[in-house]
Amino acid sequence: MSIVSNSNAIALSSSNENNQSILHDVVHATIQQIPRQDIQNYLHAAVGKTFDIMLMGSPRVGKSTLINAILQKDVAQTYAGRNTCTKEFSYYEYEESYITETEDSPTRTSTSSIRIWDSPGIEDWTRLDVKEYVQDLINKKNPVCLIFCASPGTYVELEQLKGIVEACKNLKVFITMVITNMYASDEADIILKIFQDTLIRHHVQKKVEKNIYYYGPIGLCTQVNSIDYVVDDIRKKSEGIDELMLGIMNSLSDEKLLQWCFAIQNNAPFWARAQRQIWKFYSSVKRLLHY
Repeated sequence: MSIVSNSNAIALSSSNENNQSILHDVVHATIQQIPRQDIQNYLHAAVGKTFDIMLMGSPRVGKSTLINAILQKDVAQTYAGRNTCTKEFSYYEYEESYITETEDSPTRTSTSSIRIWDSPGIEDWTRLDVKEYVQDLINKKNPVCLIFCASPGTYVELEQLKGIVEACKNLKVFITMVITNMYASDEADIILKIFQDTLIRHHVQKKVEKNIYYYGPIGLCTQVNSIDYVVDDIRKKSEGIDELMLGIMNSLSDEKLLQWCFAIQNNAPFWARAQRQIWKFYSSVKRLLHY
């Protein structure tokens, strides 16, 4: 898939969605820091490389289902390897292209390789094992963010979770904690409280918006329903994915913000629902470039 950027006006219809995201403000602030003549160079440098997104959590908590919903792709474990602790991990890799065309310069294309890392289960690890494992991966990959998944009925060990958050904080990687099946049982609220208690040890809760709990530059936590879920003959529709995607956007900055947007560009339904934010984004870029 390609993104084509040019100086022509981009017409987008106004959205009926009343989305309160501050994506426009975050992206605008990021672009304002870049000299106008260097914006395209910055964008090509930011996305024209390999970058990583990490998933963690116990087996069968819905990690693949969640990332499928975010990316609108079927995530498959196509590669395998071993970290320094000899615990297996795998990743799914795909490519996207960023293309610019202007009247004053020839067509320029940058291709990125986006890798989604899926860690093994951590049930039998000590807190020290987990912290060292995560720090080792982060040092090697410098991921855009780390997404930790849990669901009702699955394993969440507080001491191990503390080790993961500490590793992310030490290495300045944003952590997103997600309950992947919010309607499965009341246990979802218990897991959410564990997430909140873990994050607040490192940063005060800044705000709550659309069921997203923000803890500054450290992380956020939320509950989602990645796919339709039927309980007692009542169908609960997919819920919270758009808010999660925008929540991560709101929390990242600079190169990692652009990489996250680039990674999820294939999710056409999401971008259609977020037309208001897209229009503001392009309007900001055009104003900065005097288009």
